[in-house]
Amino acid sequence: MKDLNYVAAEISKGKNLGINLDKYAKGMNSMYHALAYIKLAMNYYTVFDMYREEPIEEPLFEECYAEFNKLAGRLVSGGKLTVDEVDTLRTKITGIMETVTAFIDRLRIYEHVLNRVEYRFKENNFDREYYNNYLTNDLMHFILSDSDNIVIYSKIAEIIGQLPMRLSKNKFFEYLREAFSLYHGAQRGTIDDFAYSLRATAMIEIPESFDKIMPDMHALINMLEEADYAALDGEKYAELHNALTAGADKMNMCADYFVLLQQMVNDLYTIVITADFTVGDVEETELASSIVSHVCSAYSGNTNLDNSILDKFELFEGKQERILSAVSQCDYAITLATRDYSDEISQRQLTPAYEALKSAEMLQSGSDFVELRRDEALTDIPDDEYADKVCEGLIANLQELFGKVSQPVKRAVMATLLSQLPVFFNNTEEIQNYINVSLIQCTDEAEQTAVVEILKFIISN
Repeated sequence: MKDLNYVAAEISKGKNLGINLDKYAKGMNSMYHALAYIKLAMNYYTVFDMYREEPIEEPLFEECYAEFNKLAGRLVSGGKLTVDEVDTLRTKITGIMETVTAFIDRLRIYEHVLNRVEYRFKENNFDREYYNNYLTNDLMHFILSDSDNIVIYSKIAEIIGQLPMRLSKNKFFEYLREAFSLYHGAQRGTIDDFAYSLRATAMIEIPESFDKIMPDMHALINMLEEADYAALDGEKYAELHNALTAGADKMNMCADYFVLLQQMVNDLYTIVITADFTVGDVEETELASSIVSHVCSAYSGNTNLDNSILDKFELFEGKQERILSAVSQCDYAITLATRDYSDEISQRQLTPAYEALKSAEMLQSGSDFVELRRDEALTDIPDDEYADKVCEGLIANLQELFGKVSQPVKRAVMATLLSQLPVFFNNTEEIQNYINVSLIQCTDEAEQTAVVEILKFIISN
């Protein structure tokens, strides 16, 4: 690692490129290869054990999991495994996860709505004096009790998302425009990603596979969409609440499983693309391969998976951390080399090795669903009108949505979107004033009670 760190530094200085570009490509590909193998072995066992103890009732996961096991089996048996095959599975899981996330976004909006009517059907001793005189002070103390601005902004966002929403549409849209103005001078892709996240939260964004999968979840969303929240009785509230809770539990479980599966696919992807550019298998990769083989065999029912496999994991202790540390100290030279020395890389026939490195870096970045082939145009910096135009498009979509949904749903969307915007207060006085106005303008005792309970929970945790 020390030698590779030196090689990366030499490349950054443009020294001895003939030797150093080759050394760096082999060294970094070898590290990514070993890291991916170790992670794959550990995650594969974890998912197998989880699924054995608590299988998820979702055919799509079973289908993708079975496809992954076939690929993993071919990997460890020495069979031919192509990048296209792994990429196809990765794309499939990404599409499914977009739909799962879309369902989760919708369920959060309706959970917000149901929370505000819950206390119509519960006995409660609403403390009006606390609501009117002390709650704002407690919230301000909570927000300002930390000196880290990032933490303070996070607390403000969390509070805003739960306060009663009584803004006019015009004021709300004004806040949106102010938020997008902060993206003047940003890359096109950054602006698009921000808009996408807001569209998804507002239930406007519809993933490509949304209408094709998980019919039980569509039935649940339809039930929540069609409910008359102003006229709910206790029985209907309980029906909606129980159905939403069950749906949320299933989607959160799906999200957990699909994220783990995507991490395994990313590791498999990394192994395949780096395999031809390493210095050869090392002890870690051989050990990891034996674990993957063992788990794969257990999945097929050919062997039993016992606790003896845990002894092998002890041999990995500290190795993953050391490789990660080495990678993080040296990976800066990937971008530098491919940007500044592309001709030298091409002349030395190292282009495939560096293409593998660029993909491996993204696959191991921790962003599990990152696009590996992103449009270069997204890095362009457009004029300021672009961000403003994107904002107006979002506002038009919201206008259309607000014309279709009930007032409680509209308020839930607005509150949730505001919590995702960059903080729009200039000082503590503006924060306190926003809280006071939000609380004062709410006259629904059930909502007031719910808000107190939710905010007290936030403050105490």
